[in-house]
Amino acid sequence: MGRSRSDETEESKAARQHAFAAVFDEYRDRIRRYIHGMTRDPAEVDDLVQETFLRVHRKLETVRDPAALPAWLYRIATHVCYDRFRQASYRAGTKPLEAADQDAAQTPVEDTDAPPLNLQVEQAEMSTCVQEFIEQLSDDDRMVILLHDVHGLTNPEVARAVDCSLAAVKTRLHRARQRLKQALSGGCDFTRDERGVFVCDRKPSPPQP
Repeated sequence: MGRSRSDETEESKAARQHAFAAVFDEYRDRIRRYIHGMTRDPAEVDDLVQETFLRVHRKLETVRDPAALPAWLYRIATHVCYDRFRQASYRAGTKPLEAADQDAAQTPVEDTDAPPLNLQVEQAEMSTCVQEFIEQLSDDDRMVILLHDVHGLTNPEVARAVDCSLAAVKTRLHRARQRLKQALSGGCDFTRDERGVFVCDRKPSPPQP
């Protein structure tokens, strides 16, 4: 005896809901950390995470390749953040990531799939000092550092996540790392912890005259 159309519909709904619940449980904390790093405003994080997963719920069944799922999720989260930035109009002076396409060919870049800065900025254990300097980067610089060096996406995955060319991602990541390295070198002393991982200690502020 065959199933009715209504039975099939209910089964399909249940399957979609199960698939969404699995994605939500696996990626919620990672997406939340990424959005928090992008917005730097704890008051907005919950709303933006909710909006991200509402969009995920609507479109999840369009993802056919499980390997493409992480970049797709970060792409949605990135769009949600940038929608918020445009609404708030408080991100003046940020150069759109796509603009890096214009001069990517003229800019020699390193292999940016290599470990970041040789400073071993830990994906889950960044020191407070490093986090503070990352927060001071522009939105686009911070975005590529977070996606690649903190959340572990490859260059092609970052390109898919932010809708730009691979050359633009390499250019932006190279420049973002240089700016972060300069900021860290000027504001921190580097030492190794008991695991041999580089950590930074903020240099004391110069005495006031």
